Amino acid sequence: MNRLSLTEYQFMEIIWQHSEGISSAEIYDIFPQSLSTKSTILSRILKKGCAICKRKGKQVYYYPKITKREYEKLIFQEDIEKNMGFSSFQKLFAAFCGKSKLTTEQTQQLERLIEQLENDE
Repeated sequence: MNRLSLTEYQFMEIIWQHSEGISSAEIYDIFPQSLSTKSTILSRILKKGCAICKRKGKQVYYYPKITKREYEKLIFQEDIEKNMGFSSFQKLFAAFCGKSKLTTEQTQQLERLIEQLENDE
């Protein structure tokens, strides 16, 4: 998945807020850009795999394909790998603790902790 530009992210924020779908007309009313620019931005969001669109009558509705959390997690993982050379959060966590890698049990504990934290929200 390709990273969204700042403007694409702002459009995607609106789509994420409307998981049940939001019409292009509603999106167009929110942003000040020209109609063709807004259309291009939405098209880029679709190409990057963050949203899908469906036609209902004369309207086009946009739906998130991934959650905001999933997107941000992918971007965070990409940044960790690109900027720090770690291919996983587990390797980053191990390095943070002064180790070269985690044991299987430690990895499982970390995954349970992450899952528990995600569910607490």
